[in-house]
Amino acid sequence: MYGTGILRGLGITLKHFIDTFTNDLEWLGSRSTPETFEIRQGMQSEGVWTVEYPEEKIAVPERFRFVPFLVVNNHDDPHAPGHDWCTSCGICAKVCPPQCIWIVRGSDPNTGRPKPEPEAFFIDIDICMNCGYCSEFCPFDAIKMDHDYELASYDRTTNHIFDKPRLSKEVRYWQNIAPTTALEEAITRGQWEHKDTLKVAKKAGIAMSEPVWENREAAQHNPDIVAAKQAPRPAAAAPSAAPAAAAPAPVSISLDVDGASPDQLATWASDESLPLAARSAAAVRLGDLIRNDKSFKPSSNHRKAVSAAQKAAKAADTTVEDAAAGFKSGQAVTVAPVAPAAVPVAAAPSAPATAPAAPASVSIDVEGGSPDQLAEWAGNEGLPLAARAAAAVRLDGMIRDKTFKPTPTHRKAISAAKKAAADAETIIEDAAAGFTPGTVVASAPAAAPAAPVAPTAPAEPVAEAAPAAPAGGDSGLMSQIEAARELERKGRDKEIKLTSADRKQIAEAKKAAKEAGIDW
Repeated sequence: MYGTGILRGLGITLKHFIDTFTNDLEWLGSRSTPETFEIRQGMQSEGVWTVEYPEEKIAVPERFRFVPFLVVNNHDDPHAPGHDWCTSCGICAKVCPPQCIWIVRGSDPNTGRPKPEPEAFFIDIDICMNCGYCSEFCPFDAIKMDHDYELASYDRTTNHIFDKPRLSKEVRYWQNIAPTTALEEAITRGQWEHKDTLKVAKKAGIAMSEPVWENREAAQHNPDIVAAKQAPRPAAAAPSAAPAAAAPAPVSISLDVDGASPDQLATWASDESLPLAARSAAAVRLGDLIRNDKSFKPSSNHRKAVSAAQKAAKAADTTVEDAAAGFKSGQAVTVAPVAPAAVPVAAAPSAPATAPAAPASVSIDVEGGSPDQLAEWAGNEGLPLAARAAAAVRLDGMIRDKTFKPTPTHRKAISAAKKAAADAETIIEDAAAGFTPGTVVASAPAAAPAAPVAPTAPAEPVAEAAPAAPAGGDSGLMSQIEAARELERKGRDKEIKLTSADRKQIAEAKKAAKEAGIDW
């Protein structure tokens, strides 16, 4: 009948009205406790209930999004207190729809080089739309969405532009406001710490503690990981001397420079055992690919191979183009492999060996040292890394301040110190941080130069052999080679697009053919 729907609606309203008073009577005396507050603001509440803001506040859900903040290490972290997780990569600023994020990358005060940490970080909260894109796209979990929504103020010209000190909050703050999400992210990372820490742990073979909620505090900055990051790389063991082996017989190979891959061309161009014509042809072909093939991305090894062939041609008073003029693609050449080095012969009794000199103590006064002295210290491999790095930093600063005119020797010394620091997985600025000018260090003396060896007579040039006949005994190998040849032909004629697996199959077949002496 007409009017029954209205009556049912009024009945529901009346029920809520009555439930409001009955619930008030039920929770009489315990209305303001946290447990009661949590229940009455949830889905199980009945009736109408007024939250008396600001004395009472409704708890926000864990995935609530408001103004972002930056995650930093806890202030009581024993190894890196307050260290930024942000590396100032700029991804958050790029994906921000309203473009309200500005980042200034930090730089080293001594060298001026950029550092992976922000010097300044600004967010205009009047423009921020709280979308959470910056948090989603951050590769280091360094920016999160806050739960603090009480940001009203009378001045929005300065108070509403948050800077880095105001945006930076500790890891434990994020773990408290979003415990479930923080644990999920830690499980995804494989640990509670920064992603860079996991890389160091994997390289050092350190087992990370399982990211469970109970060890969220104890796992912060494992001391073993810090020690592994600061420890230098172990020196490679010297190979033991092996008895001299008989020189292998010359091998005949076919050089298909037109169909070879760039890596194979680089190998041929830098192979000193090949004739100059073959090396030059490979270098010319590789140079054409570098200049004209836009799909090919050359590496430093490719360019070095071309330079090596050009240097060999220059030593022969010619150019790679002239040397390669008479070489045909697919021509077979004879490779005379280099015999392994023989066991060194003991010195004659008349020349007794001298005992190694004892390490000498050197005072490294980097502040008062001359540029030449600093270069000598920076390039001395017998000095500790901290002393070499301190000398290199001081020398680099003098070059930047234009206090003298540097020579290639000074720059090479700095490069040598930087390479030594890179081998120890650090930089010269960090390695020199704990070095005090004037410290006396022990310098290992350089080994005495070996006696000069009489030059051997040049070997007679070997005549180029005819192409070797394919071996017919191994039908499986021939089938593999034929399949790879057909695959390479289709790729060269652009019938198909070769994948990385296809190129690997072709390379393995070429290697097998070369070992079996089969022309490609």
